[in-house]
Amino acid sequence: MSGKHTAPGLLDRIRAIPHLFAKLTVIYCIAFASGASIYALRILSRTGHDPAALLGIIMGFFGGELLLLCLKTILKKGDSSNA
Repeated sequence: MSGKHTAPGLLDRIRAIPHLFAKLTVIYCIAFASGASIYALRILSRTGHDPAALLGIIMGFFGGELLLLCLKTILKKGDSSNA
């Protein structure tokens, strides 16, 4: 019993995941956009009103978020191991 903690903790395991922020952002955008689509279909089926404007704004917002994330990844100034 030397008192040393040998097993990595949860925080260490989370920090070891590469590109965690990008992965979580993509999952969040896809999940929210899917939820918005389901909600738009619910609006259409219950009221008969076309929710295209609402859906277009929501999809545009999250599409822009994913585009910025993609550009950040492409234009990143780090060490390029593929070049």
